Amino acid sequence: MKAKYILIPLAFLLGSCTTDFLEVEPTTIIPEENSYKTESDISKALMAAYAPLQALDFCSSDTYRPRGEYHPYQFISDILADDYNAVGGSGPGDCPYLQLMFDYRLTPEQSLIELWRNLYIGIYRSNIVVNRIGDVGGISDSRRDRYVAEARFLRAFYYHVLWKFWGSVPYYSVNPDGKEVSYIVPQVSEDELYNKIAEDLDWCTAPGRLPDAVALTEVGRVNRFGAYMLRADVVMLKQDETRYSSVLEQLQELIGSNIYALTPNFEDIWTEEGEWNCESIWEINYSDNPSNRDWGDIFAPGGTIYPTFVCPDSYKGSRFAREGYGFGPVNAALKAAFDPADKRRDASIMDFNTDALPGEKYNKRQGDTGMFNKKYMGRADGYSNYIGSDSPELNFRYNLRIYRYSEALLRAAELLVRTGGNQAEADNYLKEVRARAGLAAKPATLDNLLDEYRLEFALEGHRFFDLVRFGKAETVLAGKGYAANKRYLPIPQSEIDRSEGTLKQNNY
Repeated sequence: MKAKYILIPLAFLLGSCTTDFLEVEPTTIIPEENSYKTESDISKALMAAYAPLQALDFCSSDTYRPRGEYHPYQFISDILADDYNAVGGSGPGDCPYLQLMFDYRLTPEQSLIELWRNLYIGIYRSNIVVNRIGDVGGISDSRRDRYVAEARFLRAFYYHVLWKFWGSVPYYSVNPDGKEVSYIVPQVSEDELYNKIAEDLDWCTAPGRLPDAVALTEVGRVNRFGAYMLRADVVMLKQDETRYSSVLEQLQELIGSNIYALTPNFEDIWTEEGEWNCESIWEINYSDNPSNRDWGDIFAPGGTIYPTFVCPDSYKGSRFAREGYGFGPVNAALKAAFDPADKRRDASIMDFNTDALPGEKYNKRQGDTGMFNKKYMGRADGYSNYIGSDSPELNFRYNLRIYRYSEALLRAAELLVRTGGNQAEADNYLKEVRARAGLAAKPATLDNLLDEYRLEFALEGHRFFDLVRFGKAETVLAGKGYAANKRYLPIPQSEIDRSEGTLKQNNY
């Protein structure tokens, strides 16, 4: 194929981290005297590679207003689907790029530039670990493998998000330096990018490279089973049948490890005590103390803004947080999709039409249905440890749940069905998930599994990509204006301009 290229601007690829734990000198070319020489240097570099994960709840840009745009990773995944009635907020002028995304009218000028940039920051930092560790002595083989496996996992995750939203993007595994590696970086096809991601995940999920569990002081670092989940996510979205068998074996290994189990009460998953519970395979950590996030530096480590984003506006008399911005009014069709006996319904959706207590009220905003995302609705004490004075709303101590054990069960069931495997085993996996919800068993068919994904992971950012890989997006989302050419978002125009004509735009 003819290669496409893009100039990667290094000015934003390295940024300083504001805690000692993540402290990295913010230079584009690291001087030889400050090169990575010790295991401590590599450890800090790895922690810096994890740091961009925290920005996925926000992703700010100065293209809309000085303090930034909001495009949280989970939220933008769901507004592309059918479980929100509208974007919400104060109206069409409030975060207009989200309004355009909702009905597939996004433009290159309004595309999600800061999400794009943040992901490349993560890639750049991951590459540092992979490529510099060979220069460092005094590291045991097992620790060396773990550092590299975590970095390759993170690189795969960041490219995976780029791939999910944009398809064909610039790819590099060795950081451009303008000398040995040109700043002109090739744009690879969607298929080529998938193969690169799969290669990283095949490598880091090999036996012995990642631990089965991490120490309590290291929660947030990925283990082997977290890597299994990302590999399943990637392979199944691509519908790569050549890897179905190995992915299924890994999921069965995860299930049979007895390390994980379903949390008995679904609602408990979303409490503070429910973080890193028996069901949690991988989460992104947030803390309100210490927390350095404020409107002047929203990329600083600390808490999350997401509960403020999805909480009702001017919320009074509340069991939850003081108020929010009112984004994401839930579509009534989502609530109707639940059986009334399904315990997940009222744990997933806060319905003020039926569940409000006396004195609870809020300002109705665009597309209001009276229903909101309860999983991430701000707890009244959600930032009680915050010691700053200006930005408590940015600093909720809510972890983002990325992979849960229930997803391993449903994905294993799906692969058994798709590969003609043991139907009874698939039925049992689905039965286990439904039993926790208080529902009777159903046979594990593809249609039943798609329905179950919607109910189990409602408002967690799964729905659009599930519809895509099940081949249902064009039918289910036709009323919103979805068509095949809307599968990938337009590449940000600023990146097209910077590439001097070498970066090809999506046919959006």
